[in-house]
Amino acid sequence: MILLFILAAIAALIVVLWSIGACEPVYPISASDGPHWFIAVRGEPGAFAAGVTERWRSTTDFTMIGGAPDSAYWQHFIIAAGGDETKPPIALETAEDAYIARVKLRRPPALLFGFLQTLIALGILTKPHGPIVQDAQALSFRSDVMPSAASITSLLAQPPQYAPAMVNFLRYYKDAQYRTAQPGVTGRTAYMRYGMVAMRTVYRTGGHLLFTARILSVLREPKTGPTVGDWDDLAAMRYPNPPAILSMEHAPDYQAALDDRDAGLERTMVIATTPKP
Repeated sequence: MILLFILAAIAALIVVLWSIGACEPVYPISASDGPHWFIAVRGEPGAFAAGVTERWRSTTDFTMIGGAPDSAYWQHFIIAAGGDETKPPIALETAEDAYIARVKLRRPPALLFGFLQTLIALGILTKPHGPIVQDAQALSFRSDVMPSAASITSLLAQPPQYAPAMVNFLRYYKDAQYRTAQPGVTGRTAYMRYGMVAMRTVYRTGGHLLFTARILSVLREPKTGPTVGDWDDLAAMRYPNPPAILSMEHAPDYQAALDDRDAGLERTMVIATTPKP
């Protein structure tokens, strides 16, 4: 009888954690049959093709990492689903330029998010505390994958209620570039090590994962702009306010994980956006 009670309690706990985690925005964004598309548009996007539905959209505000604040180039980012894998999912007659990639959206276990949110609610995982980072370039990490002083100024100039979605373009080294060689570790593996810590830290600030996607194929390359070239993954996190983003470096485990990020990333571009309500 005691064993049955324990098993029932464990089952109930799993259900509760799953229910909490299943409320995360990553699930409704990816909750549809494929193919899935990531679409970047400069200008105005047109109508979707038959059978294609919009899952998420945001408008760009400024570049946070990978260029000057006014170098975002793209004006709209869209996640869509459905349609023919060989045909554009959206009309582009009114667009100046576009980038269309077929992607595989990842769906992390709902239990993971439920467990994470519970630890935060119980105060076991707390918000990082410390002064807002004003000069990320002064930290002992790769300057090309840290925000510039101008980008930080643009972020802090936003209204206090500004809750940006940071859209990440990610390209990995084939082999991780650690200061002390780690044979057999790929750039993707190194970045995934960082990614797990980064996601946990984002949640500690009150943020959420919106989507993470692996690029399967590119249906349309951009004509020009800072995102020309090959990319491996795309991801977006939403933060509750500007200071939350700049507090992450005060989490010791996050700061330690920046070595994995630096070793894994060949290049990146991070663009601050405002999601469509």
